[in-house]
Formats: sequence, C-alpha cells, structure tokens
Amino acid sequence: MSKGGQTATQQTTQQLNPFVQDLLTRGFSAAQNVASIPYQAYQGPRIAQFRPEEQQVFQMAREAATSRLGQPQLGQALSAAQQAAGYSPATFQQNVQGFMSPYQESVVDATMRRLAQSRAERDAATKASLAASRAFGNERRGVYEAQLASEQDLNTAQTLANLYQQGYGQAAGLASALPAQQLAASGQLAGLSNQMISQEQARQQMLMGAGQQQRQMAQQNLDLAYQDFLAQRGYPREQLQILQSGISGVPATTSSTTTATQPGQGFLGTAGDILGIAGAAKSLFSSPQQQAATGILKLLGL
Repeated sequence: MSKGGQTATQQTTQQLNPFVQDLLTRGFSAAQNVASIPYQAYQGPRIAQFRPEEQQVFQMAREAATSRLGQPQLGQALSAAQQAAGYSPATFQQNVQGFMSPYQESVVDATMRRLAQSRAERDAATKASLAASRAFGNERRGVYEAQLASEQDLNTAQTLANLYQQGYGQAAGLASALPAQQLAASGQLAGLSNQMISQEQARQQMLMGAGQQQRQMAQQNLDLAYQDFLAQRGYPREQLQILQSGISGVPATTSSTTTATQPGQGFLGTAGDILGIAGAAKSLFSSPQQQAATGILKLLGL
C-alpha cells in the first residue's frame, strides 16, 4: 500500500543456525578424512599350519599303507585256513608218514639195534656155556640153538609190532589234530594282523591328538591377532559413526530476518526489528540440543 507516493516493502531472509552449520561442516570433514584412508590389507598369517606331530602321523600312515602292515600275517592265516578246509584222506596218510619217519628212526630202528646187539651177546654167551659144559652133542646142540633163535625172533617181532602200533597211533593222532591246529593258527594270525593295525592306529591317534591341540592353540592366537587388526582398522569409522549420531540428534533450526519498510517509518522501526531477531537467535544458541552437540565434539576432539 502507498501513502503520499511512497510504497511499503518487506524482505525475509532465512539462515541455518550457525552452530548447526558448524557441526555439519565438521562432520563432513571427518567423513572425508575416513574415506581417504587407503585399504589396509592384513599381512599376518590366517591359518595355522600342521604341527610336527601331525606331519609325523602322516608319514606313519603312509609307511603303514605302503608296507601293507599286517598283510603277511593275514596271508598266512588264509593259507592255514585253506589247508584245513582241503584236508583229505590222502593228506592224512601223507601226514601220518611224515610223523612216522622220525618215530621210525628215533624209536623203532634204535630199538631193533639194541635187540640185535642183545641177541648177539646172548647167543655168544649161550654157546660158550654149552661148549664149556658139553651138555649136548652137535646135533642136539643145533636143535637147541634153533629153538632159542626162534624164541628170540618171536620176541623181536612182537616188540617190533608193538612199536609200530604205538608209533602209528601217535602219528595218526597228530595227523588228525592238524586241521584243528591249522584253523586255530589261522585265527591267531588273523587276530595278530588286526592287533598290529589297531596298535599302529592307536599310536597315530595319540600323536594326532597332541598335534591338533597345539594347532588349535596356534589358530586361536592367529584369530585373536586378526580380530585386533579389524578393530584397529575400523576404529576411525566407529568414531565417525558416533559423531554422525550426535549430529543427527541436533534439530536443523533456522533463523529468519524480515525487513519491512513502511511509508514514513524511520530508524526506530528498523531498530526494533533487529532487537527482536537478536533475542530469537540468543534463545536458539542456548538450547539443550546445542549443549549436547558441543559435548560430543569435545569428546571426539573436534
């Protein structure tokens, strides 16, 4: 509206709270600093290597598999079982003869030699006794000697028969027991093979357990070192997040300045407007939000 040819004008200017503007500036600067940090690769080891005990177990297992541990005993067990399963009458007779051979030499032949020696000594003594006594003539003497020799032959035959009967019975018993003995030996050999393998595996497991415990401890130390590295690398970002969290809690207040010119209004009117604006700004700068933001900046050293 106008009066006396003069025109009234009004101008309003809005500005961000200077304190908030400073917070935003500092936050943006801190974000730029964090973003400018180059990527930091971890230079330390991440995986714990096998321990010497574990390496030794690998070598033991390799050698056991290559040498076919327990396989010779298992092969012998299989052979003994096959022999027992294939036992036949012909095999029985062959084994009887095998057992009779040492009996024949050690018992029968030795006994026959002793009998022959005893007979010769007895014959010589008898002839000497008859010759000394002259009890018989030549003819009757011959009959007596023949009768005596017949009795000696009969005794020798009976002794020999008894020896052969006794020897054959022993040999037959031994030959009959062979299949059972072979099966028993087969089972023992197979058990020995399994026992050898089990003992070897037990030794390997003991060493492996010791090595694994050492490697687990080493891995825990490596993991701890890596976690420390991650914490150190992420520390600037955590600080930035704290700063941004504090800034986000401050209201983005603005101040407005209105300048109005009325016809005939002089300096006093304008001065009144300025005093009103200054009072509003003072209330903004003393708000609790600004005080909280100031505390965060001091905490972060900004």
